[in-house]
This record gives sequence, C-alpha cells and structure tokens, in this order.
Amino acid sequence: MKYISTILVCAGLWPAATVCAQNGGEKDSTLNRTVVVENQYNPEVMDAFKVNVMPEVEEPAAPKQAINYATDLRPLGAWKATPMEAMSRELAQKGADRGYVRTAYGTLNNVDLKGSYLWDISSKDRLGIMASLYGLNGDIPHFMEGEEWKSRFYRTDVSLDYRHDFRKVALKLGGAFASQVFNYMPSMNEGVENWPTTQRYTLGEGYVGVMSRDQDLPIQFAFQTGLRSFSLRYDNYYMEYGSENIFHTEGFMAGNINEEQQVGVGLEMDNLIHDVSQQDYTLLQLNPYYTYQGESVKLRVGAHVDLQTAYGSGLKAAPDVKLEYTFADTYVAYLNVLGGTRLNDFRRLNDFSPYWTIAQQMRTSYTPLDAKIGLKASPVIGLGFELYGGYRITKNELFAVPGGFYTDEQNVFYTGILQDKGKVGYGGVSVSYAYRDWVDFSVNGAYYSWNVTEGNEGLLQLKPELKADFSVRAKVIKNCHALLNYNYERRQKMGDFGRADAINNLSVGAEYELLNRINVFGRLNNLLNKVYATEAGYPVEGLHFMAGISCRF
Repeated sequence: MKYISTILVCAGLWPAATVCAQNGGEKDSTLNRTVVVENQYNPEVMDAFKVNVMPEVEEPAAPKQAINYATDLRPLGAWKATPMEAMSRELAQKGADRGYVRTAYGTLNNVDLKGSYLWDISSKDRLGIMASLYGLNGDIPHFMEGEEWKSRFYRTDVSLDYRHDFRKVALKLGGAFASQVFNYMPSMNEGVENWPTTQRYTLGEGYVGVMSRDQDLPIQFAFQTGLRSFSLRYDNYYMEYGSENIFHTEGFMAGNINEEQQVGVGLEMDNLIHDVSQQDYTLLQLNPYYTYQGESVKLRVGAHVDLQTAYGSGLKAAPDVKLEYTFADTYVAYLNVLGGTRLNDFRRLNDFSPYWTIAQQMRTSYTPLDAKIGLKASPVIGLGFELYGGYRITKNELFAVPGGFYTDEQNVFYTGILQDKGKVGYGGVSVSYAYRDWVDFSVNGAYYSWNVTEGNEGLLQLKPELKADFSVRAKVIKNCHALLNYNYERRQKMGDFGRADAINNLSVGAEYELLNRINVFGRLNNLLNKVYATEAGYPVEGLHFMAGISCRF
C-alpha cells in the first residue's frame, strides 16, 4: 500500500483552534423536536475514546421517528452542568427504562462490555452508575507486506454521578476513573530491551456543582468545579512519565428580557499543573451573548473572549453568531460565524490518537473564524436533507503524523502530533429517509480543501479530502432487521508525495429484538479486507466478526 512514513525529530509549532461555542437549541416544532430521555439506552462513558483499530460495536440505531432523542448524556455528563444553550427547551420523557447492559465478543478477542443504571433513591435524590470495558488482543496487518502486529488495547471506565434537588437549586457530586493499557507497534522489528513498548494511561476526575432548578428565578445559573488528572505510566520518546492535573471550572448565568429575548454569559477556566516536562498555564474563556427567538427567526449574537497566561499567553477574541430563518414551515436557512480557543491537554491528545507522542508541548488551538452557511429541510414526513458549505481558519491545528524511530536504541512506531496553521474550505450534503419500521437509510457526502504553511504539506497525509457514507437498516421479518454500512474517505494530496491509502470499509449486520427489551446482534466488519491507517495513525483490523446481546430494564 502507499504509506508515507515520517521521522519526527522535533514537534511543531503553531497553535490551532476549534470552536468553543455554545450551541443554540431548537424550539419544539414539526421540523425539529428534542426530547431529553432520562436514561440513554446506549450510553457512552465520559471520555471513552473508541480506538480506531477496533470495530464499533454499537447496535444499529432505531429508525427515525417523529421525535429525535437527544444524544447528550444526562446522568454522567460530568462537565456539562445544565444548559448554556439559551435557545433550548427541554421536555422530559417519563417512564424511561433505568438500566442498560450490553456484552459483545468477536474475533481477535474483541470485547465490548457496558452497563449503566439510573437510581431514583428518592423524589429528590438520584444516583447514576456507569461502567464499560472494550478492547482487543490479536494480530493486525502491518503496513509492511507480509508482517502482522500483535496488538493489545484495553480501556476500562467507571463513573458515578449524584444529584440532590433542593427547592430552588440542585447539588451535583460525581467522579470518573479510566485505565487504558496498550502496546506500540514495532516499526521494523521488536524494540530493544531497555525501551518500553507498552503504555498505561490513568485518568481520574471529581467534581461538585450547583445549578438553579426554579424556572421562576430571574437569573438561571450553573456552576461546577473539580480536578482532572491524566497520568503516564511509562516514558515516551520525548517525555518522561508523570501526570497532568487540571483544576477545571465552568458555569453560566442567563436572564430573560422578555419571552423572546435573553442575555447571558458563559465561563470556563482551566488551570494546568504538570509534573512532567510541560509548562503550567491558565486558560480563561468568557462567552457573553444575546439571543432572540421569534416565530420564524432565531438569532444569537455573542463573542468568545479568551485570556491565557504563561505558555502562549495573550488575549484572543472570536465571534459567536448564529442566525436561522424558517420558511415554508419545514425549511430552515442558517448562517453560523463562530470561533474560539480549544485546550490541547493530554485528554484532548488521547482522544485525537491513543498512540500520541509529542516532541514539545502543544499550544492551545485558536479559531478566529469558522463560517458556515446551509439549508436543512423536511419537506415530507420521514425525509430530511441538508446542504452546507463553510470555511475555517485555525491557528495551531492538530495533525497526526505516523512515523517511527530507527536508531540503535529503539524501534517503535508512534503517532506524532504536530501543529500548524490550517485553513479548510468544506461543503457537503446529506439525505435521510425513514418509513415506519420498514426502512431507514442515510447518505452523506463532504469535500474538504486543506491548506497549511508551504513546505508542511506532509502534515495532511491523514486529513480527509472526500468523505462518503451510506447506511441502511431494513426490516426482514417481524423484530428482525438487516444492516449495511459503507464508508469511504480519500486523503489529501501532499504535493509530490501523492496520497495515503483511502479508507474503504464495508460492513453488514443483523439484529433481532425479543420482548421489547432484549436485542441480539451481530456484525461483519471490513468485508473488503482493506489495510489502511485511520487518522489515529495506526492500522485497522482486517475482516472480523462481532456478536452480542443487550438488555434494557
């Protein structure tokens, strides 16, 4: 296969940013209705990053209905203390099942176990519990022909969340723990005796928060603070083992001018403290805003004002503007002009790639502009489409650069993370249709045109240029559905270096529901048996199978 390998000697350099914007919600309408379900049937543990070398085991989603259920995790969304979404309106669905368990196993010792329970201790006390284990242990095709890599990756997550409702406010207490163990891929041969080829990350956090719950209060508010920790058990090539600790605080205050207008301000602050070769610093983010919500027009006008001390110190500002116009009942034209600063801490890097390594400390990413215009509609029941285009500028954008060290001391394949100023124009279209419980399909396509500093085109080797996705879920017999998914992703061209191999993944599956609570499912992944690297920089499994069972109670 065509694969570009890069030897990382020093790490780059310029900041990148992402939108730290608050998302406006939707009014209840025939076009868009959001219902917050009390307990998510298929929950994700906070910060649980599905490593790209293993398949997604999630069961097929239920077909589209008149109501689209919110995907935000309520009980254990540890760092999202009540909405900063000034335009949202929440409806509670009563009688939702409180428990969920799932177990799945497949070839290459793929395993996925998950469980959660939401316990209403009393009318004022609620406790959420969640745990998961996923990973694999088996041979994966190497980039070099004829070789295989004995991969081992497992992650365990446990989290708790407790809430007590007083008359006008609510108190939240919680925490989470995660352990992630894995091995690196040898670059040419086995690493030397004195260099670690395995790694273990330990993640932990605890928090306390208070929020308003009386809608008659003139000011609605939420405030939450706590400690996050990320520890490395072994050295990587550039950085010794140690930990990064973050005192994280976030909150908001908002008040209504009248039924249609609201003003508010959001706050987020991170104090980073390291006992590894990283510099300590503080990032403070403020987001004042004004919203108007009429019958056909929604408007949000705000700004992100971010102040950073020490490493990359300075004051940065970015827009936070959203405009929506509804016409012909079911058509919505929208314009977003956003921006903000994103923290590139160890957790963020781990989400980017679990095999990350850095030659120097990552700077915060700053997006001065992310402009997007689009049209979305649902002209008939069950049919929806969206057409959009945009342009984003990010200073210190993150780029995954797979490579290896070929020295007398060690040979380890890693995913280096570099930074550069990134500009990307993008556009896309999506179409979906659902008819009762018989058929549900969606088609999505998007095009990206990336630009980086001249001479740094190699950073783009794993960035997408063209994405296309197709999925269909069709009823075969009563309570039994067949599934087909196809994903294609062509990578950016890197000047004279050509392109890295494309992602080309076809999978099929089936599910059968028993007693409206038990679901048996199976899936064949990577039917084309392709060998390529994901954006994490590591190879995917070949043809493999997983099966499992889940239950709601």
